[in-house]
Parts: sequence; C-alpha cells; structure tokens
Amino acid sequence: MTHKFEKKENNASIYRIKLGMKLKENRLMKGFSISDIVEMTSISKSSIIKIEKGEAKDIDNYVEYAKAVEYPFETLIDFKIKLEPLNELSALRKQATKLTAKIRKNIVNTSFLGAGKTTAEIRGELIRINEITNTVKSTEIAGVMRNLVEDSILRKEKRGSKNLYLKG
Repeated sequence: MTHKFEKKENNASIYRIKLGMKLKENRLMKGFSISDIVEMTSISKSSIIKIEKGEAKDIDNYVEYAKAVEYPFETLIDFKIKLEPLNELSALRKQATKLTAKIRKNIVNTSFLGAGKTTAEIRGELIRINEITNTVKSTEIAGVMRNLVEDSILRKEKRGSKNLYLKG
C-alpha cells in the first residue's frame, strides 16, 4: 500500500514541478522579481522559491502566485477567480519592473555584457541608447541586476572592488 501512495505522490510532484516552472516563466516574462511576488501575494520568499521548484504543497499559495502573474490555469478559470494579485505593486516597484524590461531587452538579450560590465557601464549604455535618462540612479540599476542574478539569468563576479555582470 505504501508503494501505491509513493507513486501517487511522485505524480503529484510532477504536476507541482510543471506548474512551478510555468509560474516562474510567467513571472520572468512579466519582469517581476521574487520580491515583487512576495509583495503582491504576502507569501514568504522561501515559499515562493518552493513553489517555483514544485516543492510547496499548499494549493492556496499556487493560486495566489498564479493570480499575481496572471497565469490562467484551468482551476482558476473554472472558479471564475479574478486574475489579479492580492496586493498591487507599489508605484516604485512598477517603475523598477519597467526598468527591468529595458535592461532585459537592451542589455541581457544582446551581446553587450560580453566579458562583463559594471553597473555604471550598463547605466551609461542605457543612457547612450536613450532608454533611460540620466536621472535614473546606478543604485536602481544595481537592484535590477541583483534580481537578475537571483533569478539565475545573469551571474556576478567580483573584480577588485567592482561587481561585473555576465550572462548565465
């Protein structure tokens, strides 16, 4: 009897893993960081990470996460659950999301990072191509870069006192 239960649990974990991957994919497509999802759902950071890995078992957390990233898996549609996060992002986080989209489009998805670039070099390039104004601070860009490293989209290396950002 234990053997049947283990098989059932393994099948359930496959669905959770697939769902977690889909939720993370939607999060990244929308330019949200894990911290953004925490803010929108009130789910802890460690639980968000477990959801994305398919390790969480609380369906309510999957539902709240799905609402935050507008992922319409069938259960949400069947129950006519409105696809909106529990909490809206603050204006500051919405602004950071737009900056993230610009950095992903013009920096991450190009060859610009090559052998690695500093936050100042990334800021300079975004100003040069008219994606941001010089009022955008390096600390704002550094925050986006930290999130991209946390999401394993980029990696960070220390060279002297500088952080260099490189592709994966």
